[in-house]
Amino acid sequence: MRLSLFGSFVAVIGVACSSGSDAPATAKEVPARIENPRTEADLSRITLSPEAVKRLGIETVAVRQDVAASTRTLGGEVVVPEGRSVIVTAPVAGTLIGSATPMPGVRVRKGDPLMTIAPLGSAERDQRIEAQRALTAAEAEELAARQRLQRLEQLLKDGAASLRGVEEARAQHQVAVAAVTAARDRLAGVSRNPVGAQGELIVSAPFDGVVQRISAVPGQTVAASAALLEIAHVDTLWVRVSVYAGDAAAIDQVQHASVTRLGDGGAPARATPVVAPLRGDASAASVDLHYAVAQSQPAFRPGERVLVELPMKGNTRGLVVPEAAILYDIHGATWVYEDLGSHAYARRRVEVERHAGDRVVVSRGIGEGAKVVTTGAPELFGTEFGAGH
Repeated sequence: MRLSLFGSFVAVIGVACSSGSDAPATAKEVPARIENPRTEADLSRITLSPEAVKRLGIETVAVRQDVAASTRTLGGEVVVPEGRSVIVTAPVAGTLIGSATPMPGVRVRKGDPLMTIAPLGSAERDQRIEAQRALTAAEAEELAARQRLQRLEQLLKDGAASLRGVEEARAQHQVAVAAVTAARDRLAGVSRNPVGAQGELIVSAPFDGVVQRISAVPGQTVAASAALLEIAHVDTLWVRVSVYAGDAAAIDQVQHASVTRLGDGGAPARATPVVAPLRGDASAASVDLHYAVAQSQPAFRPGERVLVELPMKGNTRGLVVPEAAILYDIHGATWVYEDLGSHAYARRRVEVERHAGDRVVVSRGIGEGAKVVTTGAPELFGTEFGAGH
């Protein structure tokens, strides 16, 4: 009897243990867990003292719907203006000597020596002396012709000379004057290339510019009028923009454009429309527009690719904020600081649709009527991230 009761007790315990091992499994583990999540609506709020607001000179402007000029941003290429690139040629046949040849990309001033050439013929070595002698001879002949004309005119008044003789003397004097003018021009042309002690000619820069390419090197013998180097005038450059022919009529080609370097977050350069040769690309169905842009620091380079914001005909409405209110972070995102009142400011992400002069059209991120900071926005950005502490 005892044995049967003990066996029943063991069986009950075994069943209880077996039912405990079949307990439901725990909840499935998630692959990632975010603690203390924060949305952009919970970004830091900056509260300044009245003295800090006054010291920073913070100014705000209300976001409003307004009419803004339509623009279109296209790629452009910086080029040398037509007629502002000159190929310097050899004045005479000779051999280039010396080692003071400028390298491509070097800036030169008007009159700077570029190359030295030793003429092949002795007559060519003495061309400046010959030009000076020819000028002196022409001036002497002009003086003699003028004095003869004066004597004949006096004799004509006294009745001792004929009118025909005076007319012939006047014609000879005019020929002598023309010879003097030609001799002076020749001497001036020779003087542009100074002659050295050994008769060598120094080729100098015709104007201020940048050496674009070199076509001859020292030790090379060149013919007269052979190309030596090319100089480009780059104080003002052109920007060439290829526009789809169907959109060319919609672009306002009398208004200024804005030029921005690739990857440059600085202020864009102002470009003025210019009259240029009419060119296009039939395969791309495009036409070329040209704009002149003055050099700045850092200077533009011929061949550089840029972004050009072209003005369109007609205006459109949108949310407009001043350009000074827009801030760019290191990732290129655009932000503004909204004035919450009581000297409190919050950073808001905005999406810029386009630039319109000194204003920006915002597509989303801020509502109409909100006040955004213009003057003092960079200082608030630095204060939030530690630079202004």
